[in-house]
Amino acid sequence: ILIKMGITEFLYFPSIPVKVTINEFIEIAKDYSSENSSTFINGILDKISKKYLKERKINKIGRGLI
Repeated sequence: ILIKMGITEFLYFPSIPVKVTINEFIEIAKDYSSENSSTFINGILDKISKKYLKERKINKIGRGLI
C-alpha cells in the first residue's frame, strides 16, 4: 500500500517534491513495517520516480523542486 500511495503522490500532488514523497514513505515504513521495509520502499520509489520523470509522467510545480 505504501508504494501505491507514493506513486499517487508523485502523479497527483504536483507541489510535493519527489524527494519529499520518498522520504515520507521511508519514515512511515520505519515506523509501521519490518526492519528492511524502508530500504525496499526507498529503492522501489526511487526507481519508479526516475522512470516517471524520464517519461515526463511527473510534472512538479512550485518552490524547491530541484
